Amino acid sequence: MIACVQMKLRTEDYRSEQSFEARIMDICARIRKQSGDGQLFIVFPEHIGTFCLLCNAPERVWSQSSFVKASIALLIHHAPKVTHQMLVHRVSPVRALFLARSKELERIYLTAFIKAARTYEAWIVAGSATLRWGQTSRIFNTAPVITPTGQVLYRQHKVNLVDMEGKAGLALEPAPLNYISAVQSPFGNLGVAICLDAFDLEVRKRLSDLGADILVQPSANNGPWNEWQQEDWLRSSFHAVAHNKEFRLAVNPMLVGSFWDMEFEGQSSIIDQNGYVQRARTHTEEEILFRKRPLRQFSDPLD
Repeated sequence: MIACVQMKLRTEDYRSEQSFEARIMDICARIRKQSGDGQLFIVFPEHIGTFCLLCNAPERVWSQSSFVKASIALLIHHAPKVTHQMLVHRVSPVRALFLARSKELERIYLTAFIKAARTYEAWIVAGSATLRWGQTSRIFNTAPVITPTGQVLYRQHKVNLVDMEGKAGLALEPAPLNYISAVQSPFGNLGVAICLDAFDLEVRKRLSDLGADILVQPSANNGPWNEWQQEDWLRSSFHAVAHNKEFRLAVNPMLVGSFWDMEFEGQSSIIDQNGYVQRARTHTEEEILFRKRPLRQFSDPLD
């Protein structure tokens, strides 16, 4: 069973590490209840871990009127650590904030998904988060792949960044193309292409050449899901699978909802070489899409 999670952002889910864990566990519990016994593969949307930056923040952060103002308040709250990171690594205040909070952010984010993977015996692509690369000053948009035993088997870093992730936004770093790899799983070889990466022919070719047959595209579209955006989105997973036959299947979960004044919209989908297997009914509400047949049986007719 595959589950593609169109998760709706709610600020209350990030007030504490307990509230974030409860949210992830609730979603996975509902999926396992609906899927029944058997192997399970769950894919979450992009950037759901990034907002763990604010978990356990004081009320003066949460009382702000916008995400930018909340981030500034958080930066001031951690001023000594942020200043230290700025001086040591010679980075921007935003990058320094992520560096200062990197261990806590990663712990909160991964603990929730590791617990969910173990509890519900699921393979999980945990969306993505802004994670530090080792002890360096590099911060990537990273999608972890977690096994049912709770092992973080692989971490895919995003190659192509959008404006929100660049120097004027989250101050992330684009990963080199050769950081892209495929992951073996009981369902098939997984090729994780985070959002914009699935539009990139070089990324897709590398994944295909490495033997990936399932394209996993965790996404977060921070703009209106208008007619132009819907048409443009076809250039990613849909084009790769239904038109070019580069992969046998694609799973594209999308983030929806708002975080202060940040708005996300999109329609999640599961796609095979015949077109949409499942597609979200809405572009603003939480939905979970399922594909019930074993992934290895690609030649079988659709249920």
